[in-house]
Formats: sequence, structure tokens, C-alpha cells
Amino acid sequence: MRLLVLSDTYPPANLGGAGEVAALVSERLAALGHEVLVVTGVARRQDAGHERHGGLTVRRLWTPVPSALRLHLSLLHPLSVLQMGRIARAFRPDAVHAHNVHERLSFASLGVVGASGVRRQGGPPLLLTAHDYLLFCLTKFLCASGDVGYRATPAACRHCRHIRRVPARNMIVHRLVQRNVSAIACISRAQRTALAANGFAGVPLEVVHNGIDPAACTPPAGQDNGFRARYNLDRRPLVLFGGRISGAKGGDQLLRAMVHARRRLDCQLAILGDRQAYFAHARRLAAEVGLDTDALHPIGWLSQTELVEAFAAADVCATPSVYPDPFNLMTLRAMACRKPVVGTCYGATPEIVVDGVTGFIADPWQPEQFGERLAELLLDPGLARRIGEAGRARLEQEFTLEKQISAYVSLFDRLRDARPKDRTDATEPTPDQPHAAIG
Repeated sequence: MRLLVLSDTYPPANLGGAGEVAALVSERLAALGHEVLVVTGVARRQDAGHERHGGLTVRRLWTPVPSALRLHLSLLHPLSVLQMGRIARAFRPDAVHAHNVHERLSFASLGVVGASGVRRQGGPPLLLTAHDYLLFCLTKFLCASGDVGYRATPAACRHCRHIRRVPARNMIVHRLVQRNVSAIACISRAQRTALAANGFAGVPLEVVHNGIDPAACTPPAGQDNGFRARYNLDRRPLVLFGGRISGAKGGDQLLRAMVHARRRLDCQLAILGDRQAYFAHARRLAAEVGLDTDALHPIGWLSQTELVEAFAAADVCATPSVYPDPFNLMTLRAMACRKPVVGTCYGATPEIVVDGVTGFIADPWQPEQFGERLAELLLDPGLARRIGEAGRARLEQEFTLEKQISAYVSLFDRLRDARPKDRTDATEPTPDQPHAAIG
């Protein structure tokens, strides 16, 4: 199968989960023998070009996004659209897999791929994996805190106030998806519910949970990797929290929960992430809520190797999102490292963590409850070990990369079998139009 992959970001120019998932899935499909071409955007002209990476071809397009035009370019980026049609016509894929296209490639790239002949009658299917809620929400669906029936109201939401600059934004996105996407892969049942409630029930909605390779996320047994010493952490019990840190991820609530946990035992919190502004905010808030400064350790962004070391050094992982987080990869990494998780009751986390078996589910808006769950695990290493082992077993059964890849391959096969048979553009590339022409 020739697979064209679209992704706004792609390693190494990537600090979020969507680009990481796009890379894991694409590289594993390439390893299975599929011919994979990844198209991604870059901010600097000197980074544009193409290379072989992870057994596939990566084409990096220069797609600058000035902040003043960000919302408009998310719908239609001329530089992306101009190049995408040529790439699709030259490659002639059997299927298209779009990940996030709401920033550098733009939603219009879905239509341009269609206009190129890829989506003519009988052409290959286009599968869109939704990694977030940006199909209908400009933020993180923050208005869904609590039970709001998953129906968003962006025009009236203070978090989505920027949508007033392009009032037809959601209608345009909806139309592009309806016309060009064969199916949407939702990364959780919670996300599928939200998409169905916000106008996307007319597109087939399939659930494909994210997965990871347990072996790649497993620290060496019985080895002190020196992580604590490297980042000036002492031997006190350690809670780990991180990712693309923002208020929606529940960091403020976790700081308050740590105050309650520390009433039961002397413990510390390490925060991983890429946003220095949030670290400064966290220090100010810690002082306000009475969390001792020696209990808070902003670490920064870590490489994949260091991330495994961080989980190995931690005692508990916290994922306290205050919005319906569609899927938190930190939870899977903790489970791979046999670490118990205290996770939010919102979004997909209850699909991943079995409360009382592979971790605890708690409401981050109730810091005393959340802190009590943290303390319970930190005070009972035997309980934490049993829950961590159960989490690893659940990961190996339900959330592996191999299971995710199998689900995608099956979905691509079903979508291709369902297409009309009178395809008019199914010719193979001619000798004067080799695959190398795309580079």
C-alpha cells in the first residue's frame, strides 16, 4: 500500500503527542513493507526538503505561520495548498492518512488532495485521525469541564473568543471534512462522543486508541539511572506530571492536591514540559497555596530516553486534566514503567485506567480527594507496586503500538473495500514520473 501521511508536525521538529503518534504509526507501517510518504510543515525555510527517516520518506514544506494570520492560515495556507496537489498527483497513494492539519498544512489540504485526483470517484480513502478537539473548538474544549453533554458553544465561550475573527471557521472545517474525509479515527470513545455531538456524526467515527511499544518505554530493571541526582531531586517520594503543560492539563489543581498529600507525608512534585511561562506561574501559585518551594521541581522538556528515566525514578504519575482530554500518552508511559497513575475523571483517562485496579480516578477540581489518592499510593509501596504491575498488564493487552497498527490496517482495508470500483485514476506512475519526483 502506498500511504500519503499529512501531519503539521513531525519529529524532530515536534513537541506534542500528535506528531509523535504520527511518527510511531507511519514508521511501523513502513517497517511492515508499506510505501509511506510523510508531508509535514516547518517554520524555517532552511529546514524544508526531504529525507529518508525511519524507513520512510519525509517531505518538509516551508509553511510560516505569522501569529496575526494563524486562524486564517489554519483554514487555507497557500504555500501548503500549492505544493500538496503536486505531491499527491506525483505519489498517487492508495490511501491518505491525515493527522493534525490545523496549523501548517491547513484544513484546505484535505480538499486539495481531493482536487488532485486522489479522491475522485473510486479513488483511495482519506482517513483523518483527530488528536484533539480542533475540528470544532479553538482551545481544548474547556467549556466541557463537568457534564455539559459534550456540546460546545465556541461563539459564546470566553476561551474561544478568537473565533469571532473568522465566524464561519467551524462551518468551513465541517464542510471540508464532510466532502473529503472517508472516516475519522477517534483516539477515544470520549472523543467520539464529542465529535458526534458537535456535527460530525455524518462521517464514520471509528475508535482507534493510541498505543506505545512497551519495550521502548521500559527502563532497565534494578538500575539507578541517576535521574534524581541529575535534577537535584532527593529520595523523598516523587510525583511526576508533564506533557504539553497548560492550565487545561490541571497543573494548578495538582499543586493544590500536593498540599493535601503533604499533610500525610513529605513528598515532592516534578513537572516536565516545554513552557517556561507555566513554570513561573507554578512557582507563584505554589507560594499562594502553601506548597513549600523545596517540594516543587520544574524540570523542562526531556528526550525520550530521559523521559523513561524520569518514570523509572518516580513513584506515582499524575494526569489531572480539567477538560475531557482525548488521550494522555503520559498515562501509557507510566503503565509501561509499572508506575501507578492518579488520573482525571474527565475525558479518556477512565477508558485507560481501571479505578482501584490499575490506578485511581479522581476529580482534579476536588484537590483534597486527588491529594488523598496520591498519598495513599505513596504511603503504601506494596499497593503501588501491585497497581503498577496491573497497569503494565493492561497496557500489554489493550494499548500496544502493534494493536493500534493492526486497527489502522484493518480500517484502511475496510475503507478501500468500500470504495466504488470504477476508479479512473488508478494508473501506476509512469517511468518519467517516479516516486523520487516528490522529493
